[in-house]
Amino acid sequence: MNDDEQFAQSLRTQAARVAPQIDVDVTRIVPAARRRRAAQVGGVTLAMGLALGGGAWAATTMEPPGTALPGGSMTMAVEPSPKPSGPPVTSAEGDRLPGEPSNPVEGHLAPPPGWRDATYFHVIARSDVTKQGEEREDDSPFGQERWYGDGVAFELTQNGPALLNVLDYVQLGHTESTSVNLTWAEVAELPTEPDALHDALLDTYEPAGQGEKAVLNAASSLATGEAPASTELRAAAWELLTSLPGVEVVQDVQDSENRPGTAATFELWDRSTTIIYDEERDVPLQVEESLGKIHSLSVYLAAEFTELPDEVADSAIEIPDFTGMTREDAEVACLEKHLACTFQDTGSDTAPAGTVISSDPQAGALVGWGAPVTLLLSTGP
Repeated sequence: MNDDEQFAQSLRTQAARVAPQIDVDVTRIVPAARRRRAAQVGGVTLAMGLALGGGAWAATTMEPPGTALPGGSMTMAVEPSPKPSGPPVTSAEGDRLPGEPSNPVEGHLAPPPGWRDATYFHVIARSDVTKQGEEREDDSPFGQERWYGDGVAFELTQNGPALLNVLDYVQLGHTESTSVNLTWAEVAELPTEPDALHDALLDTYEPAGQGEKAVLNAASSLATGEAPASTELRAAAWELLTSLPGVEVVQDVQDSENRPGTAATFELWDRSTTIIYDEERDVPLQVEESLGKIHSLSVYLAAEFTELPDEVADSAIEIPDFTGMTREDAEVACLEKHLACTFQDTGSDTAPAGTVISSDPQAGALVGWGAPVTLLLSTGP
């Protein structure tokens, strides 16, 4: 008896013990899932459970084994998905990475068409934060690698790439009714001539009462790796930044990596900032900030527009189109995609009994490993 057959027999025994009246064909499901798991590299650990009686798949992280579910069902633990093997992933420079995305997606993303082939703003940085008077447990800096797209973003973590919540750029100011943020498309439409850029930023943020301070902050964000600015827009933002009142400019300096550049230092609101910029190549080198006892240093190793690597795109799970699938086929698809699927019975005059009517999230949505998915299963008229 091979491993698949042994596991299937064990699963069948557990199924019979909890709900002997249910016939679960685990021999068909297990091999397909194992083949899929063998092809996976890295990922977040997920324990899956088969909810018997209702026949629904559920994550044991949501309901522990032995938990009674509506309709007389009960959860049951089965083989967990693989844990990441080897040491945690580090950055290309060997820096430690965050264990989780800095701003993780809650639920799912609805990506725009062609998101895999779109252009992404790729940022690689090294960040270090210290607090005056406190010793750190780990003196090594954090590595950051992110891919920002219009509607989809990723961040490299210790467990590999993960979906990142997409934010507006540049986030500044508030009116009485709404925040004032520049979207990806609005950043792309900004003028690339310094005076015109100043006027456009002032028109955007003046209603929020931020005025010239917002212009200064926005220009600094556009000149660094904080916003998806083209080379031309970044150059205009740097020229604007260095011409504003209160900005001290020093030529021929070096950043912490001994790279030559020009420094711009200014105080804004409650923090002091120094940006070092390579004027010949129009790329940011370093941003240093002090806020009270907090001191941060971000060194930019890349800030460019690139294609999205396949291994990054493949880290997101795209909800398949379950519509019309039988329950058995949907269960196999859930295992193959590492999704925590739950079935809900509902009457239908159009969908044949025993087939899936719809899913939540819908087909095409992007989710992370082990995301919960609800499938409506037709019981017929």
